[in-house]
Amino acid sequence: MSGSRLSQLTGQVQRIDHGGLHVDLVRTSKGTVRIGSMPDIAKFLKEHGFREETVVVPDWEVSLAGDNRTGEEFILWHAQVRGGLRKEYVGLPENMEQVQHHLGRIFPYFFDEKRLSIVRKKWLGNWFHPNAADPLYRNGDLEIRCGAGNIVLADGGRVVYDRTDLAPAGNADDAIEALLATVPRDGAERDCLEVIPVGCGNGFHGTVANTVVRYGRHVIWIDPCGYPAHALARHNIHWDDITHFLFTHSHEDHVQGFTVCVQRARKYGRKLNLLVTDSMFRLLLDFYTPLFPDLKEHVNVLPLHPATPLQLGPVKIESRWNHHILPYGTLGLKISAGGRTFGYSGDTKYDEAINRILNRKELTAEWFAACDLVFHEIDFDNPHSVHTHWKQVESLQRAISGRVLGYHTPYLANSPFPLAEEGRRYVLDGGA
Repeated sequence: MSGSRLSQLTGQVQRIDHGGLHVDLVRTSKGTVRIGSMPDIAKFLKEHGFREETVVVPDWEVSLAGDNRTGEEFILWHAQVRGGLRKEYVGLPENMEQVQHHLGRIFPYFFDEKRLSIVRKKWLGNWFHPNAADPLYRNGDLEIRCGAGNIVLADGGRVVYDRTDLAPAGNADDAIEALLATVPRDGAERDCLEVIPVGCGNGFHGTVANTVVRYGRHVIWIDPCGYPAHALARHNIHWDDITHFLFTHSHEDHVQGFTVCVQRARKYGRKLNLLVTDSMFRLLLDFYTPLFPDLKEHVNVLPLHPATPLQLGPVKIESRWNHHILPYGTLGLKISAGGRTFGYSGDTKYDEAINRILNRKELTAEWFAACDLVFHEIDFDNPHSVHTHWKQVESLQRAISGRVLGYHTPYLANSPFPLAEEGRRYVLDGGA
C-alpha cells in the first residue's frame, strides 16, 4: 500500500488524503478530533503519528474513490489488539445508530479459549462510545455541531473547524476517470488460469489481501480492496475489465471495495456480478442499504453454496465454510479452468489438532489436494491467533503436491515460508 499524504490546512487542522478520500484532524483542548473515515485509516493514523480522542461521523457519502465510513472496524481492532483508549464517537443520531449496528454485527465475535467455537465478547462498549450531537455535543470547552450537511467545531467559544470552508477542490470522480484513462484495457482471452495477487497484507499491514483470477473472458476479483482504481492500476489492470466480484466474508479488510464498486455500477448502469453466499448477501444488504436504498437494482447475485460447485462457463468455483470468527461464515475457494486449479484459503484457522476435533473433511489438507497453486493465509507470530500459524501451513504443504504460498501477512524479506508476491502473474500452465 502506497503512503498517504499529510497536509496542514490551518494552524489547528491537518488533513490525511489518499486515493481521492480524506479525513481531517483537528487539534483541540480535548485532544485530537478526527472528522470522517476512509479505508485503511488506522494504518494512515499510525503512519503519521496520530492518536485521536474523538471521532466525528458525518453523513454517509460515496464517490468513485470510496466512502467515508469504511475504516472504523480496524480502528477498534487496533485498540483491542494493541491497547488504546476508548474513543468518543459523535454525530447525528441516525449516523450513530448505523455505525453502532454495523460494528456490533462484526467486531465482538471471536473464538472461545480452545478456538473451537465462536463467542460474542463485550468489546464494543470498551472501545466505542457513541454520543448524539443533538443539537450539539459538548465536552468542556469543545463543542461539535452536526447538521445541514456541515460539521463545525468550536473550542473556547472560537470556531476552529468548519467542514464547508475546508472542502477539497476538484472532483474525486474526475480524478478517478483520469487515472483509468492511463490504464490499458485488456480483453484478451486467457487459455491458462492466471492469478494476480493485488494485495497480500491485512487490516494491520500493507494492502489488504485481494486477488484477481482470469480465464477465458472471465476476470474474477476476490475480496476487492479499497481504492480499486489505484490498487488495480498499480498492476496494470483496468477496473472495468473485472467481470465478477467475489466476497469471502464481511470483515472490513475483505469488503473495503464493496461500496465503491457498487457506486461505479450504479453510476454507469452496469450491474455488479456478485459472487457471494446467501448469508453474505443478507449482511451486505443490512450494512449498505442506508447508503444504497436501491442496492438490489445494481447487483446480479450468483449465489455460492459451499459443497456445491458453481459453473461460470469454463470456470468452476468450489467453496467451503472455513473455521473462522464470524457466525455468518467465511469461505475458502477452489477455482478450476483449463485443467488447472487454484486454491484460496480465505481467512481460516487451519490447525491439524483442531481439525481432528471438528471432524470436518473440507477443513483438512485433502481439500486442496487437486490444486496446482494455493494461496494460504499465514501468521508468523502467534500460534494461538484466529489465523493459521506458519508451522501449520508447512504441514499442509507437506500433505499436498500443489505449491503453497503464504498471504494475508506483512511481507517478510527473509520469510521462513514462501510468500505470494503482489503484482506477480502466476500462470497455471504447468510452470507456476
